[in-house]
Amino acid sequence: MRRVILASMVGLGLQCGLAVSASAQDAASFYRSKTVQAIVGYPAGSTFETYLRIFQRHVGKHIPGNPTVIIQQMPGAGSLTATSYLANVAAKDGSVFGMPNPVNTIEPLLDPQRTKFDPRKFGWIGNLNTEISTCSFWAKDIKTLDDMRKRELTLGSTGPASGSTIDAVVLGELLGLKIKIVTGYRVLLDIKLAAERGEVDGFCGLLVSALKTDFQTEWKNGTLSVPVQMGLNKHADLPNVPNAYDLVKKEEDRQLFRLIFGPWSYGRPLFLPPGAPADKLELMRKAFEATMKDPEFLAEAARINLELSPTSGDKIVPLIDSIMATPEPVVLRARKLLAVESR
Repeated sequence: MRRVILASMVGLGLQCGLAVSASAQDAASFYRSKTVQAIVGYPAGSTFETYLRIFQRHVGKHIPGNPTVIIQQMPGAGSLTATSYLANVAAKDGSVFGMPNPVNTIEPLLDPQRTKFDPRKFGWIGNLNTEISTCSFWAKDIKTLDDMRKRELTLGSTGPASGSTIDAVVLGELLGLKIKIVTGYRVLLDIKLAAERGEVDGFCGLLVSALKTDFQTEWKNGTLSVPVQMGLNKHADLPNVPNAYDLVKKEEDRQLFRLIFGPWSYGRPLFLPPGAPADKLELMRKAFEATMKDPEFLAEAARINLELSPTSGDKIVPLIDSIMATPEPVVLRARKLLAVESR
């Protein structure tokens, strides 16, 4: 009997091993000589594009079959154009993935009539960095949070559904600030140039990772000021900058804060379109984890001071679920505040 059991166990083990081997071979066969598209909702020069481009240069060697991975830029509506494309149009066979602005994941709550996707159905691969948003100013009279309260602030934005608009409007509501939004800029670097010309004071929605790369020089020499940050926790590199979350006392205000700024906890996310095969999602998650440990990837990120604090895709899912469970009164307040119907 023991011999029979042992023989059965050995046979089962061989079958499992053969199944895994066959699965790996199938994946390698699918991806070999294939071009995989990595879609980003911003043009070259944006920090999102920088994150995705560095990831794109290294992930292919960790995917069975070693496909060529290319960037496709699809700017528009603060990345919402790209997110909608990935949700509704892109191939669902594992040959297309993307990096959306995480703020887009709350759009189905804010604007369900126009946003035709459910972020819970995406195949979340992983997140390259947990982010914290800031407001950043070139205006010489805006150095502190108290300065922000002294007059109306003119802030640039990349679109009505972008973080640069949403962050500014909600911050103004929660802290009682007077803010005027000027939309129409392509990327945050364009707003920087406008601020240097005096057209605007600055903008909200500048993530600390971008502050440490694209805006490092201005930040260090004092040309750029960061009077406030907006995160569920303070950033370690901004210990003396007030965090708006700590200043908000009413629970309904804190719920609004968590709805709007909570998505930055998965600030540089990657996903497959909804309906992508489970085996491709698992394969891409493994490729993501391998890339996060790749010495060449890490060295390239370090050369440009690119901040990394990766999390696995399965940890993004409960964060999405918690945001989608935001109480209806909080959602209605956000819709009214952001003038969703007039977009």
